[in-house]
Amino acid sequence: MKDIFWLPSTVLFFIGGVDVLRGFMHTFLLTWSATNVAKLNMALESSDQVFLLGVFGISNFLTGFIFLLISKKARELSPYILIMIPLTYLLGLLGIWSGNVFGQAAFQGKYFLLVYFGICIITFIIFQFQKMNQQQV
Repeated sequence: MKDIFWLPSTVLFFIGGVDVLRGFMHTFLLTWSATNVAKLNMALESSDQVFLLGVFGISNFLTGFIFLLISKKARELSPYILIMIPLTYLLGLLGIWSGNVFGQAAFQGKYFLLVYFGICIITFIIFQFQKMNQQQV
């Protein structure tokens, strides 16, 4: 019987590593990331806004370490965690937009996040096909 959890758990492990890296960039390399990745104009941004970017990095550390743990200790949850990632960001965006808040920054990280979400969605779809094929056998 084919191990249908290998791909999603491997991808989740990779995503976890990426989130730990994002956490590092958002906290320890905060000013560099704000200027070079988020493209924030540091002359106009308040320290509170940059601080909030750093706080987001803390949540990246948390999710990264949780994803690494799940990928190794609860592999069967991996595909469902992968699909929850883009769905949770979508929920968050809907909440932000409901408050009439729309980002105006160049934010180059959005392209990275689109690839990140795409990988999560494609992996979940592949898992669903593998699951259907395994049930038919």
